[in-house]
Amino acid sequence: MKKKTGIIFVILSFVLWISIPIIPFLSFSGGVKTAIVSGLFIGGEVFFWLGALLAGKDIVKKFIQKYWRKKDKDDNGSCP
Repeated sequence: MKKKTGIIFVILSFVLWISIPIIPFLSFSGGVKTAIVSGLFIGGEVFFWLGALLAGKDIVKKFIQKYWRKKDKDDNGSCP
């Protein structure tokens, strides 16, 4: 149950991050838009790290090996 909750939190964090670029097109004042974007940013980070803690070390390790290490290899391979 903890792993499923953690995965849901990670997915929710991505939803929060993806909704940030939509906020400037809403008809709120500048201050309200800033508050919403700040809340989405902080909420996305909190949900991601809580999800990572709940999902467990093995899930996070697989994610890092699959995506982060692949990026490092691509960056190192393209350098002269």
